[in-house]
Amino acid sequence: MTREQLSVLTRKYLDGTANAEEKTLLEKWYHSFEGEELVAELPEGVDEGMLETRLKEKIDRERNIRKGLLVQMRRYRVAAAICLLVATGLLAIILQGRKVYATGHQPRFAMLPDGSKVWLNADTRLVYTDYPLLHERSLSLTGEAYFDVVRDPQKPFIIHSGSMTTRVLGTAFNIKAYPGEPFYVTVTSGKIRLEDKKTRTITFLTPDRQLKYNNQNRPVVAQVKAAAAYAWTRGQLEFYDQSFVQIARTIKRNYNIEVVFASESLQHCMFTASFEKETPVSRVVDLLCRINNASYTFNADSSVVTVSGKGCP
Repeated sequence: MTREQLSVLTRKYLDGTANAEEKTLLEKWYHSFEGEELVAELPEGVDEGMLETRLKEKIDRERNIRKGLLVQMRRYRVAAAICLLVATGLLAIILQGRKVYATGHQPRFAMLPDGSKVWLNADTRLVYTDYPLLHERSLSLTGEAYFDVVRDPQKPFIIHSGSMTTRVLGTAFNIKAYPGEPFYVTVTSGKIRLEDKKTRTITFLTPDRQLKYNNQNRPVVAQVKAAAAYAWTRGQLEFYDQSFVQIARTIKRNYNIEVVFASESLQHCMFTASFEKETPVSRVVDLLCRINNASYTFNADSSVVTVSGKGCP
């Protein structure tokens, strides 16, 4: 550097207007200065010794600030690394304790990690969670499933389906919780506790008792033959006091065939009927129409059946 450049750079450094590049340049010059005479032109009344002292104080101060920032950044990096390790460990635990089961148009059987058995009906999704730190087995159900639960008093079995929460210790029961349809729970053995989170209504069910809830009225409990509620696990179709439109949804899920009603009145016709395993859909539709004075026609590729007639004798 020339004498003039050094003079300008020194003043800028001392009054805080020097940029990063200029600071680095002056600091390199200062640390290479080994007792030789300073060559900066000084303001009147400022001697070289004072300048050297001021430069040293300011340079040391800046270096200490940068060193402190570097130490702080290193601490943050260590903390971030620890957090990442903890988060990775927690994620591994969560993924290990979480299982997802889903079906298409065919039911399936599954054994849960705790040893409980579950049969999943068509178009059903079940998420099972058993975290080591939580004292419960938590499940989320959309669709229909029949459970045979292994008893564990230390970890209750809790199923969340929309606004309904079903809590058990060890029992067997069927839950039907398809979106847009009434909610059903039917107990075959043991005892379960249900809570409607919207109304805070709590109901206890014992064998051959069924709760029905349509999201508009209060839950209704009735005495039923529980075996009919899970006949679908054996491949049968059981309809107990169900409307034609409800049955149409079951046909859609099990056969992938759309049912279209020519008149709205047909949708509300009620049925109680049973069909054996692997009954063709044409046979199911034919019998239902005969019972209700209706007729039906399939389209060209048999993907849609249209039901028409007076219905409901």
